[in-house]
Amino acid sequence: MEEDKGIVIISDGTGKTAKRLLDAVLAQYSQKDVEYSLVNTYQEIRNRESIDQILQEIDPEYLVIFSIISEDLSAYFHERLAEREILHLNVLEPMLSTLSKFLGVHPDYRPGILHVIDDRYYEKIDAIGYTVEHDDGRGAMIEEADIVLVGLSRTCKTPVSMYLACNHGMKVANIPVVRNSIMERNLLERLAPLNQDSIFCLSMQPEVLAHVREGRLPYLARTATSQAELQEYYDLRQIALEYRYSMSLFATRGWQVVDVTRRAIEEISLEILEISGSTGTTT
Repeated sequence: MEEDKGIVIISDGTGKTAKRLLDAVLAQYSQKDVEYSLVNTYQEIRNRESIDQILQEIDPEYLVIFSIISEDLSAYFHERLAEREILHLNVLEPMLSTLSKFLGVHPDYRPGILHVIDDRYYEKIDAIGYTVEHDDGRGAMIEEADIVLVGLSRTCKTPVSMYLACNHGMKVANIPVVRNSIMERNLLERLAPLNQDSIFCLSMQPEVLAHVREGRLPYLARTATSQAELQEYYDLRQIALEYRYSMSLFATRGWQVVDVTRRAIEEISLEILEISGSTGTTT
């Protein structure tokens, strides 16, 4: 086995773009054949003084991967590395050069743009993962939620949650409301530590909710016998009781109510965002 080979990343932003590209390439090499490691990542490098300082710190045997958008600074860094015969690669240069030829225009050369886009993307991925984990009352980190949706079964909690996560990068938890004293106590205990302004209650008119639940029945019960056992689930009289119970609970707690009856998911989500004063993460 060869000696350990060190790699250094230098960036005018966070270095995330270069790190992800490096990881993708290194995955093609087995560490059974060679040892390598990321020694350091230098961030926000945007002047010659910073580069000169780095050159004093790094080992000449290292591989230097850098993502510096400034033409002048990139050229200066290239010259200094070449003088010391340090192997290096500007990961942005090949793509920028090729795209400039293809598009017929030069880039803006503004540092930090790539990592801003990357950060927004990965924040959105985190929000989606969180929202999936905290669907239908699950999840143990509800205090991290940007928005919590509560409501009776089939009041669009999951679709609205996923829309807010996927399109606005919001971490959303949703919890069902059940007409039961024990379930109510558990619900209130979970929501007590939260900012109550982040809690939104989804309501649907009983007649419409009964129709929605009846349409869902074939997916919940495959046989006529099992469907008959779930008759209360879509019975209008039972749903009317649930509706009155839930509206009384919401009013008592002072939570914001959003009527979702015959409304599009986008429209419901926009109302929630407007009330909460949130815009989320968009790309």
